[in-house]
Amino acid sequence: MKFSGSRAHPGVGVCLLLFVFIAGVQSFYLPGVAPQDFNKDDALKVKVNKLTSVKTQLPYSYYSLPFCAPDKIVDSTENLGEVLRGDRIENSPYV
Repeated sequence: MKFSGSRAHPGVGVCLLLFVFIAGVQSFYLPGVAPQDFNKDDALKVKVNKLTSVKTQLPYSYYSLPFCAPDKIVDSTENLGEVLRGDRIENSPYV
C-alpha cells in the first residue's frame, strides 16, 4: 500500500479552531448558578441544604438535628438539577 501526500480538507482546520473556542467558552458554566447583583441594605436570604455523614450514605435533613429552625420550613427547589442530586434546600431563620 502506498500513500500519496494527500491533503486534508481545508475546512477541517477551521472546524477544529471553532471547536476549541466553543469548548473554552462553555467549560466554566455551572447550571443553576447565575450571578445576582445586590445593593446596600438589600435582604440576603440564607438557605440551608442537606447534611452528609462519613458514617452513612444517607443524607440528613438540616433540621433533623438541633439547629435553630424558622417558624415555617419551606422547600425552595430552584432547578431540576437540585432535585436529581437529592438536594433539600430550605429556608433558614437568618437574614
